Amino acid sequence: MDWAENEIAAGIRRHPASADLLFHSFTLLRPTSRHMATEFVYRAHCRELLDRAATGQDTRFGTAVEVCCACCDSSQLAPLTSPAAGLYLRMWGMAFPGLPMFADSHGHHEALEGTQIDELETKLRRKLTVKERRLATIECSGLHHGKRVQCKYTHLRPDDATRSGLTERQLQSAPAAKPVTITRPHRTARRQPPMPEPLF
Repeated sequence: MDWAENEIAAGIRRHPASADLLFHSFTLLRPTSRHMATEFVYRAHCRELLDRAATGQDTRFGTAVEVCCACCDSSQLAPLTSPAAGLYLRMWGMAFPGLPMFADSHGHHEALEGTQIDELETKLRRKLTVKERRLATIECSGLHHGKRVQCKYTHLRPDDATRSGLTERQLQSAPAAKPVTITRPHRTARRQPPMPEPLF
């Protein structure tokens, strides 16, 4: 969970205009594979999801890391086809650009089987979709890690009227606050990842 918090902080530095959204994106970062117990694997998964959230992209489709995990699990059940091996190399390069898997084979796969790899990537990202992995309505208490902040998801509560200086008429005309539907979980909350299944 500390890794997730670190990646949220790094995501906020990359996308300062989306700082409030990213702070409330913790629930997107649940691990989905046993391989995410490894730090660099989980962190790369978080980075892709946070970048998607910050730029308004769909966070439900499989990440490059999830595709790598699926390829890894499948390779232990049966040899990967050549396009599948090419997909593994492509996704590894996207997820872990500083950690090359092999020296030169990626370019050969792309040159010979690029179209098949494209199709396989689309298919596998969809197969790895996590339907509940998206942000719904966010409501903030106005505290981030116990610190009072000006978060755009903070809704005015009636007991704040006196401190805010609003009149009763202004308070009544204000739109009603929506119920809380997204909250950051307790730091001890965990979810067990599902068992892998063969994909190739």
